[in-house]
Amino acid sequence: MNYDYIIIGAGVIGSSTAYHLKRLNPNFNILIIENNHRAGFGNTAKSAALFRNLFSSKTSRKLAISSIKFYYTIAEKIKLHKSGYLWLFSEKQWRANESIIKNLDKENLEIDIYNQEEIQKYLKINFNSNDKFPDILNGIFCKNCGSLSAVALAEYYANSFIKLGGKIIFNKEIKSFKLSGEKVLYAPWDEIKINYLIDNTGEKYYSKNFVFATGAWTNTLLSSIGIASSVYPKKRQLFGLKIKDSSNIFNKKDENYPAIILPAGGVYIKPVLKNNTIIVGCADDLGQPYYLSDFNANPEYFNKAIKPVLSYYFPSLKNYELYLQWAGYYAYHWPDKNPVIENVSNITWVSGTSGSGIMKADAIGRITATKLLDYEYAELADKSKFKVSDLSLYERKVDLEKFII
Repeated sequence: MNYDYIIIGAGVIGSSTAYHLKRLNPNFNILIIENNHRAGFGNTAKSAALFRNLFSSKTSRKLAISSIKFYYTIAEKIKLHKSGYLWLFSEKQWRANESIIKNLDKENLEIDIYNQEEIQKYLKINFNSNDKFPDILNGIFCKNCGSLSAVALAEYYANSFIKLGGKIIFNKEIKSFKLSGEKVLYAPWDEIKINYLIDNTGEKYYSKNFVFATGAWTNTLLSSIGIASSVYPKKRQLFGLKIKDSSNIFNKKDENYPAIILPAGGVYIKPVLKNNTIIVGCADDLGQPYYLSDFNANPEYFNKAIKPVLSYYFPSLKNYELYLQWAGYYAYHWPDKNPVIENVSNITWVSGTSGSGIMKADAIGRITATKLLDYEYAELADKSKFKVSDLSLYERKVDLEKFII
């Protein structure tokens, strides 16, 4: 069958894009090809599944705010839990970002600035610094943030897409592309496009247009046919700790505790206190390579990079068990860490979400669908307009995102 669009990847971005494209034009014949047996069971499922609207970039805030607004309309279906974020800053970090923080629309973002006394109402934490770890001066408490089921979100879009007449094929890995013509070398005047894809069983898939919603794998796939996607993969590891007594960290008996971002090394905590668990991760940067390897986490990484931070800021935290570990990949776009939606010939790629794809997936899907229809502006879930070319590479207009965890 010759499709109008084939979308590679049924993660949260690919599924959202397919749904919004089919919603905007139900007559399109659209196929999603997915490597896993369910939507959202690839890299999407490896996420910490947190969402927030606090970003330094106006672009990021716009994408996240509108997406979260939509998520609340389907809250039960995606297991949305509004627990908040508590982002802690050292004095140096606070001063460096003070101009950004002062210009945040606190009412619209639903945020409060916390001093040490207010932070202490939540946490039994060490505010002092030493040679390795910075002090804690202030915090930003973000009310309209929390967690959801990343898989449920991807499946919501995938199922909605199917209900509109879309088609998904699972357990198929794309192995190669067949470009137009039979040439080995291409002249500048040749019309070069993808004619069809070939999967791991040798089956061919023909389409007029191909959309790569392949996240951290985008550069690997597209560089083989001469496309510089400007997106690079970086491994992120997560660990589950079973804690016997949550009062070693938290000052309230409350299961509705916010996610916590510590000022050292990008270490963050997702409390799941109904299971006596905290999920911890680290947004490390320099020293971690940009390449794909596997989904395995290394306990030694926890011992060297995360455990010392937890022990310093929470000296009472003892008698916990490391019982769960996994890894996924951020798809980084350099230098601004905002998403990329670009096309060459009949090839479009949407990636570069830099760890916040779930938080922005609805807006990104709407914008990508609008770009495929060649419209200038996308309408987001909050009825605001977004200029599609702002996320392109050639006419890009975004501001740098600094708040990456």
